[in-house]
Amino acid sequence: MKKCHFALAIMSLACLLQSCSTTDKSNTQTAENFIHRQNVYSLSKAPYTPKNPKEVSLYVNSMPHRAYRVIGVATISKYNLLGQQREEATIHQMMKNLAASIGGDAVIDLNNQMEPIKAHVIAFQKILI
Repeated sequence: MKKCHFALAIMSLACLLQSCSTTDKSNTQTAENFIHRQNVYSLSKAPYTPKNPKEVSLYVNSMPHRAYRVIGVATISKYNLLGQQREEATIHQMMKNLAASIGGDAVIDLNNQMEPIKAHVIAFQKILI
């Protein structure tokens, strides 16, 4: 009887874990984000197509002079998996990669005073006059 309860508990736990998994990210992407200690959360329900990270702008001490919409929040740990502090250029490139993965045009409000480092991912808006 105990074996039956144990098997039932394991199956229930497996079903619960499966229902909590996200469908928009692959298991490979989730594992990569865990290893690199980074994550990006989409705030928009509208789908944006992923972009090339080379096309993503990074606004560190300024703001864009175009209309934009915040579509996500990117977070990156200051330290890698081994506990070594990341270089600023590495953090900037990782932010661009995360923004590009959800279709962002730029990264703003980069706050590297906190752990983890946070920034907003934005998409430029087209204004018809």
